[in-house]
Amino acid sequence: MNDNHTQSTNGLMDQIDRIVTLWQRARPDLNFDSTQVIGRVVRLEYFITRRVLQDLARFDLNVGEFDVLAALRRHPPCFQLSPNQLQSMVLISSGALTNRINRLESRGLVTRAQADHDRRGVIVTLTDDGFRVVEEAVKNHLAAEAELAGTLSAEEQQQFAALLKKMLLAVED
Repeated sequence: MNDNHTQSTNGLMDQIDRIVTLWQRARPDLNFDSTQVIGRVVRLEYFITRRVLQDLARFDLNVGEFDVLAALRRHPPCFQLSPNQLQSMVLISSGALTNRINRLESRGLVTRAQADHDRRGVIVTLTDDGFRVVEEAVKNHLAAEAELAGTLSAEEQQQFAALLKKMLLAVED
């Protein structure tokens, strides 16, 4: 990327443009094209996370708790999963998952019971209250995502999603 990028956004400079400009002056021998991309992704992640946390706070949830409720909600009709299944979906340690389940269970949003098919196994189930909370939280979450992505046209969103997917596929395990 070069000065054409700044010109294509009507001469407006964001924080990344300012940082890159300073680096180009200090180290004209280096290429900062990747900073134009990665810096913006990192900066967007900050603003997206801040917005998500604000929205989830309305439901007295943190991101991890929302992830557990959402994983259960995506598994109708019983809305239940084993801790191992949940752990693979939310990609955290078993100890961290146990803490999340404990907090959600204490609030009456999930229950834990012995699995019918395995006396040693446990099954986590979304309660009616948990279902109501996650339904509202998901609606708010999707509205926030739409608002954040709304500066891009539908075609631009598809292009951006495809480019981000390409980058993720190259680094995901």
